Formats: sequence, C-alpha cells, structure tokens
Amino acid sequence: MPWNQPGNNDDKDPWGKRNRNDGPPDLDEVFKKLGSIFGGGKGGSASASGGRSFIATLLLVFGAVWGASGIYTIDEAQKGVILHFGQYDRTVGAGLGWVPTGIEKIIKVNTDEMRNASVSGVMLTKDVNIVEVDVGIQYQVESPEDYLFKLGNVESTLEQASESALRQVVGNTSVDAILTTDKERIQNELKVEIDQVLAQYKSGLSVRTVTLKKVSPPREVKDAFDEVNRATQDAKREIQNAEAYQNEKLPLAKADAEKMKQQANAYRATILAKANGEVARFKSYYRNIKRHQRLLVLDSISMR
Repeated sequence: MPWNQPGNNDDKDPWGKRNRNDGPPDLDEVFKKLGSIFGGGKGGSASASGGRSFIATLLLVFGAVWGASGIYTIDEAQKGVILHFGQYDRTVGAGLGWVPTGIEKIIKVNTDEMRNASVSGVMLTKDVNIVEVDVGIQYQVESPEDYLFKLGNVESTLEQASESALRQVVGNTSVDAILTTDKERIQNELKVEIDQVLAQYKSGLSVRTVTLKKVSPPREVKDAFDEVNRATQDAKREIQNAEAYQNEKLPLAKADAEKMKQQANAYRATILAKANGEVARFKSYYRNIKRHQRLLVLDSISMR
C-alpha cells in the first residue's frame, strides 16, 4: 500500500522515515537520496554533488532539446507567419530561423502556389435573357497574415465575391455579346471586380486569371439559341464569302475600267487630231477660194 494513501498507518515517508508531521523534507536530504540512487549508493557530500550534477545534466539536455525544437526553415516559395503567445507578431521570408518554443509559433504559407476555384450559376443578362455561366479562377496568397487571420473562411469569401462580381458583369451585358464577342472583356472586368472585393475584405488573396469556361443558355431554350447561333454564323459566313468575291473581282473590274478609260482617251485623241486636221484643211481651202474670188473681181474691173 502506498505510504501516503488513507489507511496506511505508516507515518514515515520513503525518503528518510520521517514523520509526516515534521514538515517537508530538506533539499539536502533529497539530493543525498538521489545521489545514493544514481551514484551507486555512496553517501555524504559526494552523493549530494552527484544528485546536483544529474539535475544540471537533465536541465542542459532539456534546454538543448527545447532550443533545437525552435529551429525552422522557410522555402523560397513560402513565407512564415510568427505568432507571439497566439497573436500575430511578424512575417518572415525564406531562410533559416529560430523561435522560442512555447512562446512563439511559426505557420508556413506557400505564396507561389497557383490555387484554383470555380463559380457557376444561372445569370440574368442586360436584355433579360438567362444564361448558365461557369467561371474558373486562378489566385495566389499575397498577404499571408491577412489570409490566416482576417477572415474565417477565405475560400468561401472568394467564391461569394466571384459570384457577386459575375452577376454584376453579366447583368450589364447582352446575351449575344456574352455568347459571341465580349468574352475577353467580361473576363477582364471580372478580374478587376473580384480583386476589389477581396481587397476591401483584406482577404490576403490576389486574382491572377479569370476564364469563362462555359457560357450557354438554359437547357429549356438551348435548341432555339443554337438555331439562332447557327443562323448568325451562316450570315457571317455569307458576308465573308461576299467580301472575298468582292476582293477578287473588284481589282479586275478596276483594271478593266482603267483599260477602257485609256482606250477611250486614245480614241478621243485620235478623233480630235483628225478633226483638227479636217478643220485646218477646210480653213486652207476657204482661204484659197476667197483669194481666187478677189482675183476674179480684180480681173473683171481691169477689163472694163
């Protein structure tokens, strides 16, 4: 039966058969007993000295283990967030460091990792049409301390911010633009809107890319939308064919027109030259007739 449990009539402790009423044991007696246990049963001052040496060695070993437990290494892709008694103290970069275990704690966060999230839903467009949108988001941790402590669930906040931004951007765009021409603009606007919301909440995240992975009308009207889309594509194809035909024929027509113009100018020059020659001959003939008439008049006068 243990010496200190109820029912034990032995009032002596195991260290020196002292009565419990005599008060706590003297430390020298304790060291002597420890020395006798770990020092081969030798008594006296040698035993006490051996006990003290054992305690000192134990403390040194404990201190070495405690000190070694605080050594940490941060990779190039990481940042370390250090807590002092559970509260944020500082953020450290890559390298080797040390924190006092039990007083400070380090949390490593990968800031180079490209993380992925997705948002999907049924949205109402500017021209009151319904589309199903699926968006992929790539983001990184930019501020580790904000990422860890500002919000309870950062990923949930990201999804909510993305869905809100998506509804706003889609709500300001017509269904035709979403399905055809404005996908790049929508992606850029989504990135800006999501980044602004995340910055307001101090989430510690930064969006890198936003991709419209799927944009389609609801299944109930998908056939009608597909038919309209096919008609639109057919119209574009016919326009492209007409433009190609125009680009092929127009230069030939212009060349023929230029050739005909040159021929007309040449014919005009020929006819004009011929006409001018006829006019010159007529004028010469006319002058000869007039001169001959004057001579006849002069001869008739002289004969009189």
